[in-house]
Amino acid sequence: MEAPAPRTPPLDPSKCNSTVETMRCSRCAMSAETVSHNGRDVSADDARAGGMVKFGHNLYYCDRCAKIVGYK
Repeated sequence: MEAPAPRTPPLDPSKCNSTVETMRCSRCAMSAETVSHNGRDVSADDARAGGMVKFGHNLYYCDRCAKIVGYK
């Protein structure tokens, strides 16, 4: 006889604080979305994964525009 699978406790919503952040290119207005965890700002790595380059607080270029202006 098999042992019963361990039960996973339900997630506590007060500990899960993920939000979807929209990043918009400052030059061409193309947008991408990323998930931000625990209320922290979007990191440069998160922006890069979404095809964006972060160049300031809440300021982004898409990869195409970053190449045009010399950020990439």
